[in-house]
Amino acid sequence: MEASKQMPERLQEALRHGVLKRLPLTFLPFVNQQLHEWEFLFANERRSTDRLVYYVESLSAEESAALFSDLIRLEDKMGVRGWQQFSTEEETIENSSELARSPYFQQWREAVQRVFDAADRYAVQSGGAGAKAANRAIVLDIPALLPVQPQQAWEHWHGAGRRVKLQPLPSISAPSAWQGALVGLIGDAARRGGSPDSHDAPDEEAAAESWAIDGASSLVDACLVDKRSAATSHAVLLSHARLASYRTNFLREMNSMSKNLANADSVYDHLRKVDVSPWCPKEVAADAAVREFVRALYLSGNGAVIFGNSFVEWAASEALRRARPRFLAARFSVRSKPKPFTAVAVFENPDRINPLPAVDDNPGSAVDAEILAAYIWLSAVRYEEYRQATVCVCVAESAAEAYLVAPPEFAWPEASEPAPVETLIDSLRRWIC
Repeated sequence: MEASKQMPERLQEALRHGVLKRLPLTFLPFVNQQLHEWEFLFANERRSTDRLVYYVESLSAEESAALFSDLIRLEDKMGVRGWQQFSTEEETIENSSELARSPYFQQWREAVQRVFDAADRYAVQSGGAGAKAANRAIVLDIPALLPVQPQQAWEHWHGAGRRVKLQPLPSISAPSAWQGALVGLIGDAARRGGSPDSHDAPDEEAAAESWAIDGASSLVDACLVDKRSAATSHAVLLSHARLASYRTNFLREMNSMSKNLANADSVYDHLRKVDVSPWCPKEVAADAAVREFVRALYLSGNGAVIFGNSFVEWAASEALRRARPRFLAARFSVRSKPKPFTAVAVFENPDRINPLPAVDDNPGSAVDAEILAAYIWLSAVRYEEYRQATVCVCVAESAAEAYLVAPPEFAWPEASEPAPVETLIDSLRRWIC
């Protein structure tokens, strides 16, 4: 296995001892794909695979059989061993389709989750990779170009936090001041290094602890030229605009092939293997895991390859799911109005197939951002790491307001509202640093 050179020796030893032979058939696609793609995984994903493998290795033959008894029973009911196209090497569309069609699918998912829960408990009990408390922060920015209506902006949060008044000072109205403060936070979080539960992770793995996701490019551009924060080398920087070449070439490859359900796996296999390095801006090209993160994002068919605000929401949600960063900053952007007769072309650039000039849709983009910002927070609270010591703040620049979701320990001087944005930045910096 090519990726074995990067794997911990203990993990390689467990594999040599045949730990994979203990796994049920439906576990193999996920585990084998994780192992084959080891160099492209973030630290959190590697730890998840480690925990599972080490736990199964620690069990006796009888204990292992008991752990997987429900899964094997369900596999027999599902008839998995009779599925002709089932791959044990990677997760495929065919695999997912077969599993989802089974009437036992939900029971199977629950049985799988019980195994991972048991592995997590073992990690905590053995003093290994158990999750420890770490202050985290998510900053969502709706820029001044998007005209947010304060009376409607926060209704999608359903009372999760509260409105905070900010002073309409140059810090808000001048992009350089607010943006500079945000860049500083990104750099501070990046320099802070890995989370407490990744103390033994290499530096390149800890780099994914701070993310900046930009629906345009100004935030990432500022990070790249900033001399104080070292954000370029220690944070993950993703810009929809700076990925324009990646998106254009990716769409060309996708649309050069006939697509139907029968050849979907072959299309995706081709796109998983094509060399994307020449299409990447320097900050993405330099990190194999980030390059593959973007590829997976564009392959997921969620609109991120076309729409900047979809890119922000999906990239943030996937970063939270896969990397569990301590700090994430996401800035929304202005999108164009949808062009006639292009709405169904999900994987096509509307500017290419419709010659009409693009027209900015600032009000529509504001509505997008209001909804998608709340979705990012909902994505975060799916994971244990973000349910406790996490601050989430969504700043609506045009309204000089923010929506704050924070635990009681987060220091916020309520008496000073409306507050300077510097107060918010200082409170966030003390929280994550």
